[in-house]
Amino acid sequence: MANHTYCIELMDGDHDYLLSLSKNRTIRAQVVERAKILLQKEAGKSDKFVAEGLCIDVNTVRRCVQKYLEGGTDLALYDRQRKGRPTEISADAVAWIINLACQRPADLGYAQELWTLSSLHKHIRGHACDAGFHRLETISKARVQQILKEQDIKPFKIKYYCEKRDPDFETKMHNVLTVYKQVEMQFDENGTIIVPEDYKLTITVSYDEKPGIQAVANTSDDLRPADKNGEILRDYEYKRLGTVSLLAGIDLLTGEAIPLVSDTHKSSDFVRFLKILDLKYPEQDTIRVILDNHSAHTSKETKAFLATMPEWRFEFVFTPKHGSWLNMIESFFSKMTKQMLKGIRVTSKQELVDRIYKYFKEINADPVVYHWKYKMDEIQL
Repeated sequence: MANHTYCIELMDGDHDYLLSLSKNRTIRAQVVERAKILLQKEAGKSDKFVAEGLCIDVNTVRRCVQKYLEGGTDLALYDRQRKGRPTEISADAVAWIINLACQRPADLGYAQELWTLSSLHKHIRGHACDAGFHRLETISKARVQQILKEQDIKPFKIKYYCEKRDPDFETKMHNVLTVYKQVEMQFDENGTIIVPEDYKLTITVSYDEKPGIQAVANTSDDLRPADKNGEILRDYEYKRLGTVSLLAGIDLLTGEAIPLVSDTHKSSDFVRFLKILDLKYPEQDTIRVILDNHSAHTSKETKAFLATMPEWRFEFVFTPKHGSWLNMIESFFSKMTKQMLKGIRVTSKQELVDRIYKYFKEINADPVVYHWKYKMDEIQL
């Protein structure tokens, strides 16, 4: 360092760390001063220029630079307490940071549910001394982020999963998959339905409800794509006209989709749907319905209706709690949302009802027979 007009190259993350220290008014002035030295030397200022600007001896500048080159920020900024390796952030301090990151901010007295990097950084610096980790009082946001990344901790994100709260989950799943296996066996190798000699079929219907479909109206007409604009232009403002519920089933033998649109999805609506099925299929057939655990499916009203039917007429196969994905109609609803309901605008609630029924008519003009694949090889009859 004979020529004192030189620049130093700071290590990754150190620039932001030093910059935050240089602007901090709550830490020791000596630390702020040394941070400013390193920043100015990074910019290529001479030792003399830095010393005069900070009103310090030029040798102080040189010692700070030398310590940084030997041991990084910890050695350059903080005086050694003892001989040996300069103090780094200890394992206990890292563990304390991780422990904080894994806690709910709300449990620590904050309004927020999730940490942000800024709020976690502020909390660490504000409580480090009380926890006995004085070094963390000046930790940078970038260093906190680095520690979290090294430990693969992401307290700023939520990843959803489906907890198996049903103790009979595996048994009920097996029952549903067994039904799908039995449906497969009702087809011959050419995909034709095998009709028994007595003409008594077991019809399997995958059933569910899609409540709260909104009838939404535009406040002004959409502008269709034109030469200068290839997109549909739509006013942000809209008008809500109410909601409807869709009760629907898919015949797993034919692929036919069976709809019922209603203002509600109560027990009475479910019974109406069962009556539709009863009228639709020959009286000698058994109608097997795959459905979830909604209260309407086991209500007194539903049981009263079933009591009027021959006991073999309807058979319910329930999916496990939080196992709606096992019901094939979920795929149909997903397809319907993408193809028909996404971005839909109507002039009245009745128009929405009519268009839903029209969609089912279009689908049934070329029905698709659904086949379940997941774990089917494991099912033995």
